[in-house]
Amino acid sequence: MKEILKVLCVFSFFIMFSACATTQQNLPAKYDLGNELKRIDQINTFQLSSWEQVDNQSIILETNWHKYYLLVLRNPITGVIPNLTIGISSTISSITAGFDRIFVNEGGITQYYVIDKIYELKDRKQADEIKKQLLKK
Repeated sequence: MKEILKVLCVFSFFIMFSACATTQQNLPAKYDLGNELKRIDQINTFQLSSWEQVDNQSIILETNWHKYYLLVLRNPITGVIPNLTIGISSTISSITAGFDRIFVNEGGITQYYVIDKIYELKDRKQADEIKKQLLKK
């Protein structure tokens, strides 16, 4: 009986832990940029040239043709932010909001973050303005 009780306690712990880890958080209001920016569902990954982290929940991507996109993650990146190394996990040659993820490898541990929203930016100037705006809030 004690064995069954121990197994049930451990099993209950794992269920609670996994439920907390997968719970979707509401995005902060500062990422609701639909009135300012054009929201798109997908971008082509063949043309990506660089990226920069805005804050712990958003990233700006640049393409070879100097097009810019703001990616808003469903959950904030945990851990140390300076000199962050990321990758993009996509199944085909595009990134789709709500489906594809970025991954962060920190200290040998890989964590995945779903891309919740993608906004198209007009140019570098608008990318810099949005970055300043998000960092203020």
